[in-house]
Amino acid sequence: MLPQVRLQPFYPGQLGVSGSDVQRGLRWEPTGIVLYVDENHPNATAVGDGTDPEQPLTTIQVAINNLIAFATAMSCSLEGSVIVVASEATIAESVSIPNTAPTHCMILGSGSSAHQPTWTAATAAGTALVVNQIGWTIEGFTFETGAAGTAIELSGTGSSGAYKTTIRNCRFDGLWGGLYGIDFTGAPHRVRIENCEFLEYRRTDNTAYGIIVTDSSDSNPYECHIVNNVFWENENHVGSLNSIHAWNVSTFMGNVFHEGELITATQMLDLRGGSRGNNIVTQNVFCGTYSQAAGYHANAGSPGNWVGNIAEDVASAQVADNGFTVAVPV
Repeated sequence: MLPQVRLQPFYPGQLGVSGSDVQRGLRWEPTGIVLYVDENHPNATAVGDGTDPEQPLTTIQVAINNLIAFATAMSCSLEGSVIVVASEATIAESVSIPNTAPTHCMILGSGSSAHQPTWTAATAAGTALVVNQIGWTIEGFTFETGAAGTAIELSGTGSSGAYKTTIRNCRFDGLWGGLYGIDFTGAPHRVRIENCEFLEYRRTDNTAYGIIVTDSSDSNPYECHIVNNVFWENENHVGSLNSIHAWNVSTFMGNVFHEGELITATQMLDLRGGSRGNNIVTQNVFCGTYSQAAGYHANAGSPGNWVGNIAEDVASAQVADNGFTVAVPV
């Protein structure tokens, strides 16, 4: 999906939005609109409609609220809308995407360097973003998590709430005190987390995780894709609360799991929970000892496929001499 395309000379306005015919980008998705957020812009406002990049909104939450209001007023879905966040400064805001918001939209960080702008919650122990609507994409941010805080909470169950969320090209920094990078609560399905970095989630009581499932009382996350991410310097990388909740029929591929230098990882990839298991775990880099004692756990009842990962522990019977895993860890 391309939220903006720099083309000359055709710059149409946004359907149904008065005054949006500014020469600053072409909508790619025909049913959506583009809203701009930049609290540092000299003309930034908290009460505008946000369609003019020269009069951007001051907060992401106002942009989401405006999308909901526009969709109601225009009697259309506004699927494919994009919120472009251009701030170079740190955004200190706790944002909620409610289930009344349009589906399949994007919040795009568009700073001048990778993983910019920076986003923190309004309070240290708060959550920066709660997603409770279908198909949203979050891209291009550094999430800095305060003490006992969470960067993103994916809320909802199965094919409701945060179902089909995509989080990509983001950096999750726990700042040596953050609790969770991404928290699955209520088990939304078909979530994609790709090309992200998770580091320095540490609470000293071994409760901090880069990615965790804290609640799956209705079901477990299903058909999710955790792909091409880097996990290092976390107390725990990927796991579940009390090893009860976990992913089912999901893919973990191309990730790097580091054992840690200043913060030693207890759980590297813990998939013990889950009612069905049968996850596919392949093409990852597994540092340290490839064993359950070192924090690698398959689902007990249905372990799935753990073949084809790169592991340095060639002394393990589950790792071939060439460094590729051939069986689940024991």
